[in-house]
Amino acid sequence: MPEKLVIAVDRDDDLGRKTGIQSPVIGRRANIEAAVKLALADPEESDVNTMFGAVKVYDMLKESGESVEVVTVCGDERVGVISDSKIAEQLDWLKDNLKAKKAVVVSDGGEDEYIMPLISSRFKIDAVNRIIVRQSRTLEGTYFLIKKMLDDPKIARMTLTPLGIIFIVYSVFLLARYPEWGMGAIILTVGFYFLIKAYGFEDVVEEYFSTLKKALLEGRLSFVAYVVSSILILIGSVQGINMVWSLYNSKTVPGLIVLVTAFIYGSVWWIVSGGIAAALGKVFDNLVERKPVKKQVMIPFMLIAAGLVLWGASVFILSTASEINLKYSSLQYLLYSIIGAVLIAVFALMVMKATPTK
Repeated sequence: MPEKLVIAVDRDDDLGRKTGIQSPVIGRRANIEAAVKLALADPEESDVNTMFGAVKVYDMLKESGESVEVVTVCGDERVGVISDSKIAEQLDWLKDNLKAKKAVVVSDGGEDEYIMPLISSRFKIDAVNRIIVRQSRTLEGTYFLIKKMLDDPKIARMTLTPLGIIFIVYSVFLLARYPEWGMGAIILTVGFYFLIKAYGFEDVVEEYFSTLKKALLEGRLSFVAYVVSSILILIGSVQGINMVWSLYNSKTVPGLIVLVTAFIYGSVWWIVSGGIAAALGKVFDNLVERKPVKKQVMIPFMLIAAGLVLWGASVFILSTASEINLKYSSLQYLLYSIIGAVLIAVFALMVMKATPTK
């Protein structure tokens, strides 16, 4: 059994995605063969150099008389919790089966080194070797490097998405002849994008479009439901903006809180309807495929309950600011909406318990 491991790290599983080879890859010959296959699949992949660099470190340690083995561990293209969990499982397997105590980590830097705590918690790290690929310093070489970076879907999404949002939002306001609103809209939109990115909601958005594409290709009813959902949400957003615009152009310009509340008041039921349409489409698909629908059945009820609370709160705030006229007291609307939301939530729980799991 080796006393030390030379570990090449591929956090986003380029090796598995491009060659189909499963990790961990153990042994000098196996790593060289895997690196050659990866080089043939994508000659510009930096992980090729990482794997060859690990083999070189292995040869150096072997020549010096150390008991050593070279391995490559890979994560998942969904970099983060999923990829790191897979790497942790492989490290545990290597520790239990190879019985090594020490490690030399070889990576191309960047995101691969985020897993260093995972390795150090299982092995004593003797060294870290970063593989830096030499690039041409000419303008042509720089252009080629940037072009290839943008061809990578991960880098393209990180860099091009904010730029695309900025150009689209500003062009819409420019065509509407309100360029002075463009900058504010850009800041607001990019702010939402950063919040989505910070809390990991981009996976939800990506999964939505992925599900939409899959539903279209497989001819599912949920495709129509998702399209209807998108249209309803768009209409709701426009209605909310119209409400804000009408208040903004009134004789007494309201404050920011009132404007935000006006957007909620004008859009909430359209957006709730869009969410219900998407949920019902998913329920129908699961019924056709004989899959559980327990979670999906809950969603429409919870959306209605949340919509009631938001609507009641927006009515209360707007009536307090004298922006809308009500037949009853604004406090009554708020209390009725809260009570209604609680009753709907309780009813949803009862439905969920009564719904079969299969």
